This record gives sequence, C-alpha cells and structure tokens, in this order.
Amino acid sequence: MRRRVLRWLRRTGIALGTVIVVVLALAGLYLAWDDLAPVHVNTPIPGFTVDAAGVATHVEHWAAAHPSGQPPVVLVPGFAESTYVFSRLAPRLAEDRDVYAYDVRGYGWSAHQGPYTLAADTDQLQGLLAALHLTRPVVLGHSLGAAIALSLALRDPGAVTGVVAANGDGTPYFGADRSQAGGGGSGLRTLLTLPPLGPAVVTAVVRHRDPIRRLVASQCGPGCPTDDRAIDRWRAPFLAPGGVGAFLAIARQPLIGLTDDQERAIRVPTAVFSSSEDRSFDHTQALATAARLHTGLVAELPGARHLALLGEPDEVAAALHPQLAALVAQATPRR
Repeated sequence: MRRRVLRWLRRTGIALGTVIVVVLALAGLYLAWDDLAPVHVNTPIPGFTVDAAGVATHVEHWAAAHPSGQPPVVLVPGFAESTYVFSRLAPRLAEDRDVYAYDVRGYGWSAHQGPYTLAADTDQLQGLLAALHLTRPVVLGHSLGAAIALSLALRDPGAVTGVVAANGDGTPYFGADRSQAGGGGSGLRTLLTLPPLGPAVVTAVVRHRDPIRRLVASQCGPGCPTDDRAIDRWRAPFLAPGGVGAFLAIARQPLIGLTDDQERAIRVPTAVFSSSEDRSFDHTQALATAARLHTGLVAELPGARHLALLGEPDEVAAALHPQLAALVAQATPRR
C-alpha cells in the first residue's frame, strides 16, 4: 500500500513538474514572439515632463478658465492608473483654479524607476510641487493615490492646503481585517507576477482591447468612454518598453499605505469622497476613514462606481467643488 502511494505521488510530481515546465516554456516563447511582433499604439501623450526628486515625471496641466486666486489642485492617480483617469474631471475642476495631474513612478509615462515604496512616492510628489513652484495646493488622491496624498500631509503639513481621499482610504488594508497589511509580497500573487509567467499573462491582456474594455466598463459604469481610442489610452503605457515589467515589480510589493494611527495624526484639513457602488471603498469605509482623519467633509455619489471620476465627471465635480471650498476655508494660514 505504501509503495503504491509513493508511486502515485512520484508520478503526480513528475506530471505536475512537466506541466509547469511546459507552461513556463510556452510563456517564454510567447514573450519572444511579442518582442518580434510588438503592438504599437498610436495615441497622443498630452502634457510635459519635469524632474520630481530625480524622477522624470509626466504632468498634465489645465489652466483655470476663470482665475480666482484659489489654491491649485494636484491629482494623484491610483494603482495601474495614469493621468488619463482625470482627463474628463480635471477640466471641470479647472473652472476657477489651475489643476495638475501626474503619473506616479512606474505608471503611465513617468520613469519606470524604483524603489516602489510609499516614501519614494511621497518624495516624488514633494519634488513635483517644488518643480512646478506650487504653493500649498489641495491634493486629491484617487484610490491608492490617497495614500501618497495623505503621506505628504503627514510628512509636511505646511506643503498642502488640504487633502481629498477619493475612492480610497490611504491604508494598505483589505476589508474589516486591519491587523495585517494587504496585497503583494508572498504566495500565489508573487508566483503569478514572476517571469516568464507574469509578463506573458499581462502582455497577452494588454495586447488586446477587449479585456481592458471589459475591466474598465465594470469599474466605470455606462458613462465611461470605451471606444478604441479611449481603451488605447489605458493600455498604451503598458505596451511601452518597460511598462509591463514596472507594473509587475509594483504588484509584487505590499500595498503602500499609512497605518490607522498615522492617519489619526494628520492635522491638515481633509475630505473623503466615495461612490455608492464601489466595492473596494464603500460608504462604511468612507465614514471610518473620515473618523480617523477628524473630518466631517464626506460626500458619496449615488449609483457610481470606482472610476466615477471618468464615467460621471460632471457629478463628481459637483460633489468636489464644495469640498474644495471647505478645505480652503478650514486651512490655517501658513506662518
């Protein structure tokens, strides 16, 4: 009996090993083919590049339509996002103030340059404000970008007028279990991001529009642009040299974020924005975030999803304008 069990285990191990070798070989062959026949996406890259703390950083600027002396707004995109995610919202926020958006290192058209840590991302944002000569802007972080915005507020309160945490709580936690940092760094997720399997899977996805179209539609809703030109804006940075590698390097890391106690220590004016149909950041989480940040400025957009800022820009702008005005009113003048 024991011999039969050992024989079965040995055969199973050989079969499993063979499957793994074949899968890895096919992944390697796929990547070699992709190198020989890459997909080229002809999409515009609006904006300009500045040096932000040693990182070549892609920036877009929307000048105020009717300047009013209000502090500028700086928009920080989230995980796997670029400035494109703000392309419909930013002009609506720029009615009375300058608005800037930038690509966080490793994403979009900024340099694929580590380390991919919260401290380094905060350095980049701080360097960006210096490079653009921006004085105490309001910083809005979307999704994971909220962590970077709040991190700067914690590090240098005098650098910002206020912070909006939009569709994200600024922490690395998932759900109600706040005992451990979530995401990346171990287990199946790490295995699936290692070469050649990880690069092959991501490359296969971004080579085609339909998977991206379905993903965007599921997070954005019916108002989101999903034509070929819009989808190409999403996938073009990943198809650029080094884009997939940078994405996977970030995905292997633990999620960036502040602890609950660090958020409680933030003393600049803050606001929280959420979407009622956002499964990654619901109303309960928004209220808990607001409590940690000591703010009563909480807005929720009914029927909206995680990418409401792209799918419903008019409604999001209408919700954010009062928050921006309140943050400016609450801000303590810098001495």
